Amino acid sequence: MKRAGGSPTVALNAKGIRMREEGIDILSFAAGEPDFDTPEPVKAAAIEAIRQNRTHYTSAAGTLPLRRRIVRKLREENGIDAVEDGIIVTPGAKPALIHAIMSFLEEGDECMVLTPAYPSYRSGILMAGADFVPVPLSFDSGFTVTRGMLEEKVSPRSKMLIICSPCNPTGHVLTEAEIRDIADFVLEHDLLLLSDEIYEKLVYDGRQHYSFAAIPELRDRVITLNGLSKSAAMTGWRLGYSASSPELARVMLKMQQNTLNCTASFTQDAAVTAFDCTKETEAMRLSYLKRRDLICDGLDAIPAITCPRAEGAFYAFFRIDWKGMSSEELADYILEKARLLVVPGTAFGEGGEKCIRMSFATDTASLQTAVERLGQIFA
Repeated sequence: MKRAGGSPTVALNAKGIRMREEGIDILSFAAGEPDFDTPEPVKAAAIEAIRQNRTHYTSAAGTLPLRRRIVRKLREENGIDAVEDGIIVTPGAKPALIHAIMSFLEEGDECMVLTPAYPSYRSGILMAGADFVPVPLSFDSGFTVTRGMLEEKVSPRSKMLIICSPCNPTGHVLTEAEIRDIADFVLEHDLLLLSDEIYEKLVYDGRQHYSFAAIPELRDRVITLNGLSKSAAMTGWRLGYSASSPELARVMLKMQQNTLNCTASFTQDAAVTAFDCTKETEAMRLSYLKRRDLICDGLDAIPAITCPRAEGAFYAFFRIDWKGMSSEELADYILEKARLLVVPGTAFGEGGEKCIRMSFATDTASLQTAVERLGQIFA
């Protein structure tokens, strides 16, 4: 545990909550949380489950109706030949991530991660005793992945590669060509692939989300992570899952059995309903699209800021060239001068230098205010 740090995004969100409670007038854009309410049918399903006293332990892997619904979803939407014995339902996607890392990495192993990346990847790898190997992507290239970048970082100790698409924090969505290059690389070097697809529903401008596990040759070496926090605004409900081969799932299930036991029973009942709330999910996506244009175009018009339009997820990830300031210095400067709480790009590792991440999963008035304030301090 001494090797791992805390989550910078969670810490910053807590800081924002504390400042507001102390009466300090700030706007926080640190948390990766939808500002929408959970769809009404989902809430109704949970209430009914509680009324029917479905409030007891479930199977550690999750209830059979939910695992069957996840299998159907993966087959119909992602082209993954999933099976019930390969599904593990977890209280949020983060436990699924940690279970996968702790189950298959140990001291002496290396895990490659495309950076900038979600900070918990690094922490989980270090907690497992393995070594974190960043594969830095370039802001100027739109964070495109090439086979050459991966080959530069692989070694005989490499055991796993972690991918997130759509990406938190950059918003990059892997293209079909990038997917193919990564797949060939994984096969050639006999790696496990951890594919974080939690933002899959939030892609823009006609782009398409591709799942690695849909590639037949990769099927038995991919662990797909997903959940309902982003697609159904169910962050506080804590509902995630992993999908893999039964052989890999049996190992990860030991982690679930010996730590969490199971996910809340009535949350699982509600999740079955959530998968059918496609209209609500699409309404959220379209709203995020409008907000993306507002924040990204507004920021990009400020001379000191370069802000490309996010391809997916709900984050603006932009670079600021201002008096030689680092990401951390910029974040402090923005908080002090503009009263905006943002996340420095280096919190996400190499490739985030001089960058800032701002969530646009908030109301348009706050986004407009943020653009105006940043325009003033970077004029």
